[in-house]
Amino acid sequence: MNRKLDILFLCDNSLGVVGGGEESLRIIINGVKNEYNVALIEPGIGYHKNPECEIYELSKYKRIKMVARHPISLIKYLHDIKKIIKETKPSIIHTQAQVSFFIVGFLKKMKLINPDLILIHTERGLYTKYNKLVKKIFLSCIREMNILVTTTDFNGEHWKRAIKQKYPQADKRYELIENTAGKIFEEIDESRLNNNNNFLTIGFAGRYCDWKNWPLAEEICIKLSKKIDLHVEMAVGCLDEQSEIETKAMFERLNAILGDKFNGKINVEFADMDQFYYNIDVFILTSNHNTESFGRTLVEAMSRETVVLTTDAGGSVEVVNNTANVCTTADQFVERILDYYYAPELMRNEKEDNLLRVRKNYSLNNNINKHLKLYNNLINVPIVKGDGFEAGDS
Repeated sequence: MNRKLDILFLCDNSLGVVGGGEESLRIIINGVKNEYNVALIEPGIGYHKNPECEIYELSKYKRIKMVARHPISLIKYLHDIKKIIKETKPSIIHTQAQVSFFIVGFLKKMKLINPDLILIHTERGLYTKYNKLVKKIFLSCIREMNILVTTTDFNGEHWKRAIKQKYPQADKRYELIENTAGKIFEEIDESRLNNNNNFLTIGFAGRYCDWKNWPLAEEICIKLSKKIDLHVEMAVGCLDEQSEIETKAMFERLNAILGDKFNGKINVEFADMDQFYYNIDVFILTSNHNTESFGRTLVEAMSRETVVLTTDAGGSVEVVNNTANVCTTADQFVERILDYYYAPELMRNEKEDNLLRVRKNYSLNNNINKHLKLYNNLINVPIVKGDGFEAGDS
């Protein structure tokens, strides 16, 4: 490197993995790379078009959880991270996922890297979702962290209470930096919006995993199709062979019921998701109770003048900002969708309000400017010893 490294980012998945967290990190890097000298440590080799910064790809696996299954590979992974940190001497380390945070926290705790190094962690998982063991590891590592960033107040308040209970005397810094849909969602092409009044199109998007509750999505489709002329769009991310098998089975069941009115795709490229949201009238997030720290797909949908509905999944309720659009059962979702279907003016107003909300709270400028301000304050006015957790806090 030709100049001192300002910020070293770490993530758990290669940025080629389909997911909101991965795309959010790519947006941050691309937004701050012209102001700061940044680098990225990630697992996986050649899985994606990298952001334009220095990249350290430390394994053949695209997910750090796969690395962890091989003890020798994991030890090498930790050793390589320690070596990179010592060689690059970053002013700030910013972890964007749990295992990476644990690794850097461990290295600091054991003084294997500079213990005064500024560590920021963006917590994209929801506190209430973790089991007791994970929470215990988190709270241990948080002693080595200077600033905790969350994407919603909902998640932030849970973490504040837990940290205050564990470390009553600790003077912690917290930041709220909302997610953004990204550059391609900043402008809207009205000519591409779905204006077909002959039928309603609903959409679902996300990874295939148990807490995303795809069976609920399937149930909503089946029940709603019995009441109106319904079209369904699904974009599902699959990280392994089993999830792909189960997703294809779900697609087959829905195709048997809806025929050509169903369109399901697996591992859709992020750029292609733009048209996905243009095609739908209503987007539905079906995640289990208190499992979503934010719900990035909601913002993407809202940026395309789409009605958004959610379960009581956590931070997603804060993003939707309309209690009438928070449902629990398939029947409740169907009833709410019919409210909009039979009241076109209500649907039109909701779509317009959602677009305004995205531009006010979840714009690209909002996200990048908050990150730039955070980094600028730390690099130009560094944290002094004592601002983080001290050894006496227990």
